[in-house]
Order: sequence, then C-alpha cells, then structure tokens
Amino acid sequence: MDKKEEGKEVSIPNCFKDKVKPKKITAEELFLFRCPECGNVHFRHAGYLESVMPYLKADKTQHITTDSLCVNVCTKCKHCYVWYSDQMYDVTDMIDLKAWEKTEKELHKATGPGGQC
Repeated sequence: MDKKEEGKEVSIPNCFKDKVKPKKITAEELFLFRCPECGNVHFRHAGYLESVMPYLKADKTQHITTDSLCVNVCTKCKHCYVWYSDQMYDVTDMIDLKAWEKTEKELHKATGPGGQC
C-alpha cells in the first residue's frame, strides 16, 4: 500500500500495515446502536437540536448552558435519534423530515450520492 505525497512515493511501515487493512466485523463486535424500529445500524446526519439547561451559580446568579445535539436519521425507516447524557432519545416527532429530504436531494445534485460538503 503506497501513497503519493507531493509527487513522491511514501510507503506505510510494516508495523502499521495490519492496522490499515480492512477487517470484516459484525455490528455486535463494535457495539453499534441499532434502530429500535427496524434494526438498522446506518444513519445519516440531519442537523442539530439545541438543548438549554438553566442553572444557579454559587453566588445565586442564573445562567444557561447549551449543547448542540447531533440528529441521526435511520436510512431505512427515517426515525430520528439524539444522544444526550447516557441515553439515546427518539426525536422523530420534532424533526421536519420533508425539509431534511429536500436538503439531501440538493446535496446529491451538488456533490453526487452520499456526498457531504
């Protein structure tokens, strides 16, 4: 396995060749999240949900912390999930899937199927 870098050949050292060689593996071996609706393990990114958490500091002043939660859409059944604090949550009812699908079609026109910019 050789790579070209600035016009010259760079070979991967023998000690790393086994690391870059693909190995067949099952979803269970990687502990992948399975969609509870259909069992699929393939998801697409569909934007973010913004979570807001109010809290009080020691001096009794009020503050808010925010998190951007990545929305994952199951490629098979279109159910949507976010990972938040040690739990996966189904947020399908909160996501505008028609708008997401429209954006996906525009991305495919611009970059080809599966393209991400």
